[in-house]
Amino acid sequence: MKAAAGPPAEKKGHICPPSNATHPRDRWESAFVYSFMCKFTQLRAKVEGLDSPVDFEDALLLQEPNPIITQILARFVLNLRPQTRNLSSDMITLTLAGVMQEYLKSSERTVFWDEEKKANVDPFAEMNDGFFAASWDLKLKILRQLVELQLCHCAEVKATIDRAWGVIHNKHKKTETTSAPPPASDPQSQENLQLVPLGQDKERKRYWAVDASPRLYVSTNPWKITATFHTVSSTREEYLAVVEHLKQTAPREAKPGERRPKLEQAHLLLLKVLEGRIEIIDAELARIQRARKKIEQRNLLIAQAEVRETRTRRRTTRPDYAYMNDPTSEASHYQSHVQSLPILSALVTGRSGRV
Repeated sequence: MKAAAGPPAEKKGHICPPSNATHPRDRWESAFVYSFMCKFTQLRAKVEGLDSPVDFEDALLLQEPNPIITQILARFVLNLRPQTRNLSSDMITLTLAGVMQEYLKSSERTVFWDEEKKANVDPFAEMNDGFFAASWDLKLKILRQLVELQLCHCAEVKATIDRAWGVIHNKHKKTETTSAPPPASDPQSQENLQLVPLGQDKERKRYWAVDASPRLYVSTNPWKITATFHTVSSTREEYLAVVEHLKQTAPREAKPGERRPKLEQAHLLLLKVLEGRIEIIDAELARIQRARKKIEQRNLLIAQAEVRETRTRRRTTRPDYAYMNDPTSEASHYQSHVQSLPILSALVTGRSGRV
C-alpha cells in the first residue's frame, strides 16, 4: 500500500534578487514612483522644484525634511485617506505610519511581507528618527508600496484606469454607464497611462523614458527575475552620446531585396524614436530653465527685502562721548574743571563787588 500523500507543498512566488544599486537612479522603483506621479497626479505642476526624475532622486537622498518629499507623501496619503490632517513635515511620519498599518494588518502581501511570520512587517516599528532620516532604500520601498496601494484602493485612480480601458462595472444596471475612452491625445488615455519601452536594440535591451527629460533607462527582459535596470542618461549630452552609440552599433545597410531580421529592424526603429525626442527634450529643458530662473529671482527679491533697512538722516556733527573708567577721559575732564575755577571765582568776585 502506498503511504498517504501529505499536504501539497505551498507554492512560493518568484523572489527577485536584491538590487546592488548604490543610487536611486538605478532602481526601477524610482522610475515606477515618478511615473505614477506624472500620470495620476498633478505633483509635477504644483510642487516647486520637482521637474525631473533627478529632482525626485536628490530629494530622496536627503536625510532631513524637505518640501518635495513632504508634498509627495501628503498627496499619496490623501489619495488613500481623504480628509487626513497633520500632513506637515514634523507630523507626516506618524500620519503615514497610521495609514500604512491599516493595510499591513490585512492578509494582502506587500513589499514588507515576511515569509516566516506569514504577515507583513511594519517598517515604522524601528524608525526612531522619522521617515526623512531613514535610508533612501527604505524610503523608496515605502513610496513604491504607497503607489501600489493607490492603484488598488484609491477610487479616483481606479476610475481613471477604468475610463481609459473602457471598463464598466455592474453592466446589468442601466444607471451604470460610462463615457467613451478618451482619445490618444488625452493625458489620461490608455496610450499615455501605460509605461512601455521606447524600443529595444539589437542586443534585446529595452530603453525607457517616463517624461520629456533627457533621462533614459535601460533594462533587460523585464519578465525575467534576473532582469537588470539602470540609468544611461540624465543630461542632454549623455542622451546624445547614447544616440551616437546606437548609430555606431547600428546594422549595416540592407542589400536590395534583403529582408532584415526583427532585431535589426527594432534597433533602427529605436534609433529613429530617440532622435525624434531631441526636439522635445530641448523644449522641456528650456521650460525647466525658465521655471528655475523665476524661482531664483523670487528668492533674490525675498532676500533683498529681508536685509533692506529704512534710510535715516545722519548727524553732521560727531558726538563726543565720555566713557566711564577711562583714565584719559577723566584726566581731560579734571583739567578742564581746574581751568574753569579762576574764571568762576572772578565772575563771583566781580558780581559781589558790584553789589
